[in-house]
Amino acid sequence: MADPATIRINALLLEREGHFLRVHELEQAAAAILGEPYPFSQPPLPSNQRTKGKSTKRSKATDATPKIRKLTDDESAYRVTYRQQGQTRTEDHASTEALHTLLAAQSRTLDVLHIATLAPDGSELVTLHGTAPTES
Repeated sequence: MADPATIRINALLLEREGHFLRVHELEQAAAAILGEPYPFSQPPLPSNQRTKGKSTKRSKATDATPKIRKLTDDESAYRVTYRQQGQTRTEDHASTEALHTLLAAQSRTLDVLHIATLAPDGSELVTLHGTAPTES
């Protein structure tokens, strides 16, 4: 189970994403009124400021956040396998919300290893991220 601080941070990140989506929608509405794309410039954001300090190198796996598509008619859920604090866990989810939260929370202590879609019988259909887990 995730600690309360991680849950709160993930909730704030999801809220932030919602605000960015709203800004994008407003810019698209303004461009529709103008009849052409308007060159909106991004305002300076605190998250874009570079500070000197500790290196925050991340692995290539965490830099390449996968796109999670909607389930098709022949798929019933998603199966995600992740490693958190040395323990490997597998969970099944019917919606993408939990997957986006896990992907956004990846760090040194949390690593999403595999995401696949499931058939109604529970068998994996399509791998969306990572490689198929090996039986141990």
